[in-house]
Amino acid sequence: MELLENKSSSSSKGSGMEVDHPFPLRPESKRLGRPVDVFTNHYEFKCDLGGRNVLFEYQIQTEPQLTCHSNEEKMKLAKIMKKLRPNLEQQFENYVYWEGFIYSFEKFDDISALAEGEIEEDGVPYLVTINLHKALPFDNPRVTMFFRAFLNQMLRKCKFRLARAGKHFDPSKPKQLDGVDMYRAYFNTTRTFGGKIYLNMNPSVKFFQQGTLLEELNNLRDERSARDAFMHRSVMTIYNKRVYKIDDIDFSKNPRDTFFCDQHSKNKEMSFAKYVKENYKLEVTDFNQPMIKHHSRRTNQDLYLIPEFCVLTGITERQKAINFKEIKSQMFADADMKSKQAKSFFKALKQDHETHKELTEKWKISIDETPIDAKAHMCGLSNVYGGKKAKFDLSEMQRDFSREFSAPFKAKKINGWAIIYGKSSMREHDTFMKQLKQTVTTDFEYKCTKPLEIKLKGNDKNPQTWIDSVYYLQQDHSLDVIICIAPGRKGSSPIYESLKYYLQTECNIPSQVILSDTISRNSRSLRNIMKNLMIQICAKMGHSPWVFKSLPLMDKPTMIIGMDVCHRVGTNKKSVLNLVASKDKCVASFYSASVSQGEEQRIVFSIQKLFIEALQEFNTKNGLFPQRIIIYRDAVSEGQSEVTLGTEVPELEKAIKNLKDSGQIEEEPSILFILVNKRIEQRFFTQDRRGNLKNPRRGLVIESKITRTDRFDFYMISHAGPTGLQCPVRYEVIKNTFQDLDPKDLYDLTNILCYGFYNLQGAVRIPSPLMYAHTMCNQISKICNHQVEVAETPEALKDKLYYI
Repeated sequence: MELLENKSSSSSKGSGMEVDHPFPLRPESKRLGRPVDVFTNHYEFKCDLGGRNVLFEYQIQTEPQLTCHSNEEKMKLAKIMKKLRPNLEQQFENYVYWEGFIYSFEKFDDISALAEGEIEEDGVPYLVTINLHKALPFDNPRVTMFFRAFLNQMLRKCKFRLARAGKHFDPSKPKQLDGVDMYRAYFNTTRTFGGKIYLNMNPSVKFFQQGTLLEELNNLRDERSARDAFMHRSVMTIYNKRVYKIDDIDFSKNPRDTFFCDQHSKNKEMSFAKYVKENYKLEVTDFNQPMIKHHSRRTNQDLYLIPEFCVLTGITERQKAINFKEIKSQMFADADMKSKQAKSFFKALKQDHETHKELTEKWKISIDETPIDAKAHMCGLSNVYGGKKAKFDLSEMQRDFSREFSAPFKAKKINGWAIIYGKSSMREHDTFMKQLKQTVTTDFEYKCTKPLEIKLKGNDKNPQTWIDSVYYLQQDHSLDVIICIAPGRKGSSPIYESLKYYLQTECNIPSQVILSDTISRNSRSLRNIMKNLMIQICAKMGHSPWVFKSLPLMDKPTMIIGMDVCHRVGTNKKSVLNLVASKDKCVASFYSASVSQGEEQRIVFSIQKLFIEALQEFNTKNGLFPQRIIIYRDAVSEGQSEVTLGTEVPELEKAIKNLKDSGQIEEEPSILFILVNKRIEQRFFTQDRRGNLKNPRRGLVIESKITRTDRFDFYMISHAGPTGLQCPVRYEVIKNTFQDLDPKDLYDLTNILCYGFYNLQGAVRIPSPLMYAHTMCNQISKICNHQVEVAETPEALKDKLYYI
């Protein structure tokens, strides 16, 4: 049994960077109100250990010394321990070896006698000693990793297959659809809360193509197109249902080539074709096919696969459309279906009765099949204010307020604007103008002059034609906004990327690009599209379509910041940090900026300049600096807390200190720094009076049972998902200098801010400042795909939401 590192465990040292100061704890609140019962997708590990919940850790030492700092020494030590296995099995009833340590529930003060004498490996004799190192209580992160290893062993012996880290699928009885096979899949990991170990299990599905990879390769023209199509995708071997990532397609090899086989007791040189024939009774029909290369990080070896016996993972859009009814209930499972899928998981574990019994009775560990429950609380909501004295009560809103919303709260008249179109979009331009008149007079009343209508001269599928026209247009006219009706459809427009890059780097006028295909293919919904377009234009010009009043924690001058990072941007593969900061008490006007970093840099160290600019913008707008700063930072993973606390929080503190040292700030503002993790597997559901499971209501916050006792963290469901089960968001406060903070105020503020995103007249998953930063990430990644330089925010657009 192999103990694997759990990178997403709740270890306090998971990032490798320790911090001296502790994390803030959750303050108590007496204002949360009546709790709501919710079920979670967590299942408790039950251990029959006689009441002693302790795992013993034994350290392995060798002379000459071997460490686990390199793969080579790890492999040597693993081979030595393999030779010691007969002696260890005589002493231990059950044990686990992992990277220099043995783990067991049995206690031996001295077991060094097991390793008497020397053990030879690669011609070198090693003297091995084993000593008791630590007794680990169940709230220790290493115990969590042990239980994950136990779970992986159980799944492996029960014939489950690993699809990716943490996600297994059941290879038995796939459902055959048109062109694709659908397997039951499960994301599984282990977590520790309050000294108890839980299985966090989220059922899903996994798709595999029915045609072989060889058939796909034969449909391509050359080696380059094959690599472009399949590199870094995953395949499953049809003979043992194992999944491998494609690291290369080697056209210099074929099934006749040989390798040294040290498996299945062969220990000889043999061809790839002979290997699959002897072990799996499969005959190769095409000996000219290339070989698929997969590099195993664990063994640091290259594995070669025959395309004829591999199928690709995933499902195409066409297959989704054909099989939509069949996959909808599984792929977009609601609470009731999720419960049935969980029962299928436990049933599949017990299919091999002898193996399941041997594992559970041998280790005295079982999994309670009843999901644990938790207490949730409803967040308070506020009102949204639009134009014409409109007020929308969010607590009474069913889905959104789009139908009732008909005018911006605050917007200046558009005195000059232009609609640009090309020869291939003339019909769409006529439709657009007809609908635009109705929109600005009825659906979303907006004061504006008649726009200029500019027909391009030249090839409208050449980006430079558009760029030149926009350049000369802004030289000749004073414009507030430019709208371009670009040819093509989403993802395949010949000019979209280049035009947007120019508009967001060199053109200092807010702009909007709408594709002609969007107009022609959405005749029924064009009215709503045009209304949303005018709302976006309102926000892009720095105005406020709608606002909040009397927000929690805003009784003092407060700035709310959203931060997100996009990676591998442009041809130089840079990372870009995007920062969006509010400038008013209504959280309706913003400062937006970005800074680029080196290749795939995950944590940004040089963001002090952005913080200083944001603080100065707030001062320019309000005549004073904020007394409170609340930061919502998109989290890379649950183990990112220590790194962020040790890098980005000090950058904010340095920015404040610099402003204080220069005499601009007299009193340091209070800081509330929150990590926001969207990529989580926790799910919640409620039960009605009849006992039926259903989706929880929007506005629920969960702060008990599956939250950490040593941190200030909570889960929130702020939106109502259209299908399936809502995905909650995990929030973790890593810095808090607020005086007498009541968590209730933070919960309410966070929930209300989810209604402040101007692309939707309803709630999104995360607070609007962070959603804007996330949107800016997506926009920069899209328009810089083939650019050397990253599109950084022009000075003229920093006070506008130009990217939504």
